[in-house]
Amino acid sequence: MHFRLQLDRSLAVLSERGLSRNHAEPLLFRLLWKLGVNVRPPHFLGFAHIALGYGTWFAGVWGVSMWLLVWSQQGVGMLGLALRAGMAGTCFGVMVAWFYARERREFALPAWESLGQESPGRK
Repeated sequence: MHFRLQLDRSLAVLSERGLSRNHAEPLLFRLLWKLGVNVRPPHFLGFAHIALGYGTWFAGVWGVSMWLLVWSQQGVGMLGLALRAGMAGTCFGVMVAWFYARERREFALPAWESLGQESPGRK
C-alpha cells in the first residue's frame, strides 16, 4: 500500500475522532512529510519509537541549551552534560510515549496496517 494513502486515511480517522489538526499532525511530522520522509503520525507509532524519537530530540535541544545558558558557567563537564540531558530526555520521551499510547486506547484507533487494506466495495 502506498504510504501517502495510508497517511491520508490515518489523518482522516484522527479527524473523525475529534483530534485537532495541530494535535494529529504535529509540526515536526508535517515538515518530515514535506521532505519526503515516510513516518507514521505519532498516534500510530509504537511506544519505543515515540520514546526514543522524542527523548533524543529533547535531550539534544535541552542539553545544548542548558549547557550554553547555565552549565558551562558552572563548570559541568561533558559527562555531566550527557547524564543530565540523557535523564531528562528519557523522562520526556517516556511521558510523551505514554500520552500517545493512552490516546490510542482512548480514541480506539485502528492498527496502521489495517489502514492499507482495501475495504469491500473499493477497488
